[in-house]
Amino acid sequence: MRFVPEYPEYVAAAVFAVGGIISALPAPHRFSTAVLFCLAVTSTGLGVAARGTEGHGTLDVVLAVAALLVALVLGLLLVTDGLLLVRRYGPQPVPLASGTAGCAVLAVLGLDAVFHAVGGEVLRALVVAVNATAGYLTLLFLVFTGYVIVRGRRAPLPGTTHVVVLGAGLHRDRPGPLLARRLESALAVDAPGAPSTQGVVFVVSGGQGEDEVRSEADAMADYLRARGVAADRIVRENRSVNTGQNLRFSVALMDHSDPGHRATVVTSNFHVYRTTLLASRLGVPVRVVGAPTSPAYWLAATLREFAAVLWLDRLPLIGLSLLLAVPVATAIFWR
Repeated sequence: MRFVPEYPEYVAAAVFAVGGIISALPAPHRFSTAVLFCLAVTSTGLGVAARGTEGHGTLDVVLAVAALLVALVLGLLLVTDGLLLVRRYGPQPVPLASGTAGCAVLAVLGLDAVFHAVGGEVLRALVVAVNATAGYLTLLFLVFTGYVIVRGRRAPLPGTTHVVVLGAGLHRDRPGPLLARRLESALAVDAPGAPSTQGVVFVVSGGQGEDEVRSEADAMADYLRARGVAADRIVRENRSVNTGQNLRFSVALMDHSDPGHRATVVTSNFHVYRTTLLASRLGVPVRVVGAPTSPAYWLAATLREFAAVLWLDRLPLIGLSLLLAVPVATAIFWR
């Protein structure tokens, strides 16, 4: 065992941090960069927790209390948000996921309480592994939330000629509140200058869902017409069923009619980050901006986007995340 470092969790943290720095140099907003830095912070926390009696007991207590408060607040927020949304919209996937995630966070705190009451080496190992995983995912979600907030405040592309509005669910045959906010934000991008200024072209993008009576593009076009937009300034893209298709099909229409277009894509603020990632991977030259979202819906929707981004890069992100097993194992067995 002489070749094992005295503080292996800190060595792992240093390796993760260096990897994060290298990853950040070419692409600071790459999500794998956030994953590596979160692994570094989690590994450091494991080292402090596992060796709290070796010279930094006070720091151990401070970090433990801070982690407890963050987990408690986040868990209660998610559960409360999920209950409010279920009451308003019914048992739909997004509010149910929010409530379930909150219950999971609170369950981790309950496991900690049981361990402190009962003790035992086997339960200790379980608590270390569960706390490390939960802490890592919570930290990663908080960092992702920061990404969402920053990206959601981007301004439209200067000199925009086309505004692409991404579809969302309809309320009967009309845009629902989420989609209406996107359309109002799109209208705000329109040229506010003199009457002689040529207005932008609106590309309304969205097909017809299985539970919808018409395409989202048609509903959006009617909304814009009712708000005074001329029919010749509205282009309908009514085939897409997901964000990637929204982008590809809309850009194809713009390339055909106006190859020199400058496009701004409007979606909800919680959806900007993932849309920007998809646009970059598809090679679509657009600026993505966000429309405001109801505070009650924003947290649950951001949680859904977090899961979607993890799924988008599932293989490399899962591979990186599994490296957390190394500092967890040393915290459990190397004492």
